[in-house]
Amino acid sequence: MSEKVASGEVEGAATSSHVAKWGDALAMGFAVVPGALIRGQNKLGLDLVDLAVLLNIIIHWWTPGEWPYPQPRVIANRIGVSIRTVERHLESLERRGLLVRHPAEKSPDGLARRRIELTGLVSKLEGFARAGIAMRQEFAAGRGA
Repeated sequence: MSEKVASGEVEGAATSSHVAKWGDALAMGFAVVPGALIRGQNKLGLDLVDLAVLLNIIIHWWTPGEWPYPQPRVIANRIGVSIRTVERHLESLERRGLLVRHPAEKSPDGLARRRIELTGLVSKLEGFARAGIAMRQEFAAGRGA
């Protein structure tokens, strides 16, 4: 295990249990992915490419309210599909209310970037999480009776 990972100096706020599980794999950083996204992917109508696109957006979302702006080209290269495939999936995710693609803006270095807002996804996942918690509580109450 690298000294940087062992000392906890990885990107983000990894805990010792994260480091114990993932070791040097954390040296490139990590993302928090709600279990509701994985557990609710079918209910959300997400196929494997949708999920891969969302995970690639999520790894760029570091600060609340500062929406990420990964380029479709980068996502396409990572998951092994065409740029057009990523764009089609982004369009579909937007139509379903899971994300909002903001108009392109120029960064200080002159590059165009298009922020991707995830409030729709967060809202739907919060609903899944609340329903899942209520179901667990009902189950636990039934077992205790």
